[in-house]
Amino acid sequence: MRRPRILFSYLQPTSFVRDDLSLLAERYDVRSHEFGVDVARGSLGKAAALVRGMARLSAWTAAEAATADLLYGWFADYHIWPLVRQRRPIPLALAMGGYDAMDLPDLGYGVFASSWRGPLAKRVLGAADALFPVSGSLVRSQNTFLRASGAEAQGVAVHVPRLQTKCTVVPTGYDPDAWPLGAIDRKPSVLSVATVDSHTTFLRKGLDVLIEVARAMPDVPFQVVGMRMDEAAVRERYHPPANVEFIRALPREMLAAVYGQASVYLQLSRAEGMPNVLCEAMLCGCAPVGSNVFGIPDAIGDAGWIVDDPDPLAIAAAVREALAAPEALRRRARAHIADTFPRERRRRELFGLLDALLDGERPGVPACDWPLA
Repeated sequence: MRRPRILFSYLQPTSFVRDDLSLLAERYDVRSHEFGVDVARGSLGKAAALVRGMARLSAWTAAEAATADLLYGWFADYHIWPLVRQRRPIPLALAMGGYDAMDLPDLGYGVFASSWRGPLAKRVLGAADALFPVSGSLVRSQNTFLRASGAEAQGVAVHVPRLQTKCTVVPTGYDPDAWPLGAIDRKPSVLSVATVDSHTTFLRKGLDVLIEVARAMPDVPFQVVGMRMDEAAVRERYHPPANVEFIRALPREMLAAVYGQASVYLQLSRAEGMPNVLCEAMLCGCAPVGSNVFGIPDAIGDAGWIVDDPDPLAIAAAVREALAAPEALRRRARAHIADTFPRERRRRELFGLLDALLDGERPGVPACDWPLA
């Protein structure tokens, strides 16, 4: 029996893209295309690479679409446009991870912060048959960490007010066996993991605020893992205290051991979809403290602390509470992720939605009718 054929377009082979490729291959005949061109920082060279990449993707789509049953992609961005333009009326489903739902002008972050990607994303979103955001906050929410910038209202329903495309939340899934519970008794310490390759990313991950929190807690060691930018420039600009240690990026397979030693995991992002590293850290038994931003409260649930404002003293107080929390909280944090966001949930829900699309149904709630998260 012929399996339904899915064309899968993505920008880079991130962990969540690789997970979906593996899941979808269990049920469907998946033909994938990696666009591979990141134009976030822009240049003439990247513009030329973008043109070449679009030509390659257009040729691939034209060759594959004749036998395809469904189009699928991660993020509503330029790498989806050639799929929209193909001639056959094939359902298009998009997984939304965060960037494609945001406009953060102060950081120059989010697809809607771009003068050309924003309009293109609106057309892609309008042409899609189904949107699968990893969190309902990516459809409509209030980001209290951005209150001072005036960019508090966020989500595709805010940036594309009359969007009729139907949405269904499908969170990313996690394998507890890949992230074992570390030691229950741990020395006081605070950890944050983020791939930081630019000052914009440094700010987006809230590391400027983390430094001030650490300054208010000189007796507690803080580790920031994932630094790829010039540490000397960070030290010259922010003068972090002696209790902050910056560590270069580590292979993913080494992170479980790092999570398993940290007492508190601190996620102070100003923008985030469903934070993979936070979920992984909670599976490994870290007590979580995070900003009230997009998918972070979903991840933490009732197993940690959520802070509404980038106030270092208030955040330090929450971290102190987390450090003093009973050991049972470590198991509770792990259980919350394992029970709420198992990999099997994504498999079950994604397969059900894609099968419905293949049967001609259009499941979900129109984005314009989505309630405030």
